[in-house]
Amino acid sequence: MKSLRAKSALQLIITIFFAALVTVLAKQTLAEVDSFTFVWLQMIFGIMTMFGYTFLIKKEKLPKQLNLSVWTIVFAIGICNFTLVRTLFIFALDILPATTHAYLINFVGIVTMLLSGLLLKESPSRFQILGAVIALIGVQIYFYLWPSGEAWLGIFYAGAAVFFLALTNIFIRLLHLKHPQQLSANIVSTGTVVLGGVPLIIWGLVSQVSVQQISLTNWLIIILNGIFSIALTMTVFNIVMRHLKAFEASILASSGLVFTAMFSIPLLGEFLSLHQAAGIVMLIIGILLVQFNYRQN
Repeated sequence: MKSLRAKSALQLIITIFFAALVTVLAKQTLAEVDSFTFVWLQMIFGIMTMFGYTFLIKKEKLPKQLNLSVWTIVFAIGICNFTLVRTLFIFALDILPATTHAYLINFVGIVTMLLSGLLLKESPSRFQILGAVIALIGVQIYFYLWPSGEAWLGIFYAGAAVFFLALTNIFIRLLHLKHPQQLSANIVSTGTVVLGGVPLIIWGLVSQVSVQQISLTNWLIIILNGIFSIALTMTVFNIVMRHLKAFEASILASSGLVFTAMFSIPLLGEFLSLHQAAGIVMLIIGILLVQFNYRQN
């Protein structure tokens, strides 16, 4: 059992490592490729990868006679997590430094806790409230000098992405509470990618934006983002959650902040100031405290 947990932890860290790398590379590509074009093109490769994994490799089949409630929740997850989150995620990355972008996105656990209390009536513990307060104080420390101009638009996009990603977590929780074991994790992942990604692809195709000028290097980065940031990340999370608790996966996922900073320095010429490092440390402490009740359960 311990070996399975260790293997799962290693799988997740490696996945987060590569997801951080392709995200930093995406920041470079966005200097040459329109952000929405990047979004809908990466969705094509994300859908292809998830579809192939679920139906060709795992040989799963769509369950029959699912009620409307199940499909409504799956559709809501797809729209929130892919139509909205993936678009806002790239729009924010186009504007913000990659490290700041990763820092803001990691607030999803805090926002999920707040929405869980409001929508699912799951009251947070004192440790969780303390964690949220510490994380929010960390924002003031991280943004010691508050940005101006277009950076605020990037923060808005990132904040909206965090909100809809947290809302995705609530819908997933609702699916497990109301319809346990009616859909496999792979079917849910593939279904939501298709339902959320196809509208973006259709919009991209009808917009008649030319993709002929995209270089081979940028095509490779778009493909890798579709495979790693969308398909592989979802697949690995589904696998490792069989052996890791929610708080363990959440803390390991926060390593993406460190990896993003590590890649951003040599590849993008970004740097991490002392107050930004302190803000990141406070966020990680906040995440630890927010997830504390999961360990108690």
